[in-house]
Amino acid sequence: MGTLFKPTDRQLVHDRRSRRVGVYMGTLAGRYYLRPEHGGCEWAAQPVDVEPVCPPLEYANPAGAPRGSVASTYR
Repeated sequence: MGTLFKPTDRQLVHDRRSRRVGVYMGTLAGRYYLRPEHGGCEWAAQPVDVEPVCPPLEYANPAGAPRGSVASTYR
């Protein structure tokens, strides 16, 4: 079994089981508590179901990237 992902406080995460994105609020009794990004009711998630949210590709490789970079190669 691999190492569980442990989010940092207020990190944006994805709950694979519920198919929701939320902000990590803390851990209680072995469950991660998440809240919708723009407010709302918390929900509990199993740590094995939680993963980090990756930035969209357009932000990872902006259009103004230097010549020869991945972004400029695939235009």
